[in-house]
Amino acid sequence: MPSETSGLQRDIQVIRRRWWVFIPFAVLGLLAALAIGAVSGGSTAVATMTLDTTVHDLVVGGDRGLRIFEAQAMTADPAFKEKVIAAIGEPDFDYARFSVSLFPISVGDGISRGTLTVSISDPEKAKAERYRKAFVDVFTAEYTKPDGLFRTRFVDRRREVAANAEADYQAAFQRLAQATAGKGVDLAALVETRGEANPLVFVTQQRVELERQLAEAKGALAAVPGASPEAAAAVASAVIGQPVQSGQAVAVLSARVAALEAALREYSQLAPALPEQQLDAATQALLNEVRGLRQVRDTAYVNLGNAQIAVRSAESRIETSYSFSGGLTGSLAGRVAVALAVTVIFGLAAIFALEWLSPSRRPGEG
Repeated sequence: MPSETSGLQRDIQVIRRRWWVFIPFAVLGLLAALAIGAVSGGSTAVATMTLDTTVHDLVVGGDRGLRIFEAQAMTADPAFKEKVIAAIGEPDFDYARFSVSLFPISVGDGISRGTLTVSISDPEKAKAERYRKAFVDVFTAEYTKPDGLFRTRFVDRRREVAANAEADYQAAFQRLAQATAGKGVDLAALVETRGEANPLVFVTQQRVELERQLAEAKGALAAVPGASPEAAAAVASAVIGQPVQSGQAVAVLSARVAALEAALREYSQLAPALPEQQLDAATQALLNEVRGLRQVRDTAYVNLGNAQIAVRSAESRIETSYSFSGGLTGSLAGRVAVALAVTVIFGLAAIFALEWLSPSRRPGEG
């Protein structure tokens, strides 16, 4: 061993002699760690979810709500927010801290793909990751489960539309019933025209057909007296479309003529109550409104049925990747590192500066 103290030993002795200099810098390091952690913006946890929904039993308009845009809209649903907050376990948690963005990839009949990105920041890395996991777990379940919000919201909206259309139709029908009360109008015949421009068209068509059948029956009835019983039975069978026994042709045809004449009398009584020309302009406009609302109601219920088929046949897949950014100084380890760095670096610099400037330095110490 050399007789003189080595440089390292000399430095250690200096540090031991002036260790108290570290104390103010330790306090400074602690304050610096807290300050830097506060302004560092916290830790940001990010989840990128690739979404894919395929509707196998596709019906017209049946998958319009099972699109990637509806997956993003689901994240703003109050029921979805409640599920996420419950999964987090903090009743006062501010759901607005989540940032959700969508990038559509492809949208077509029966197929919808896109990327949904969710991020959240927190001073503590562990909390940011816990919040992110709660969101992703809830979203995955509600997006893929048969009874999840992604599907039930779609069907519920269609059901609500149908219920509203039914209510509008019934309200308009009641107004029409009040407007036509006492006028002998058959509302069912007027409204349920299934798109006919005028309900009289239907009545006219039926009367023409009945008159044709009546003329045919009367012609056969006039011809059978001069024919043989077998020939008369064959003619009667051709008219009524059923076998007729020999000798019964006149009786059968007479009954046919009587039935057709009775049917024509009924239509003659019905026709005067059906023409729309008997209605005033206001009632006519109300009638047209009721007809339109009936068609809207029928379409709404068809769409509801289509939606129920679509959600049962839909298959949803999701792939999730995670990333993390910033906020290292906001974690406990980061703060400790900042405090130690300030304490050691500035403390050592101050100790050796004091030692260099101290008048009590021994001769020979360089």
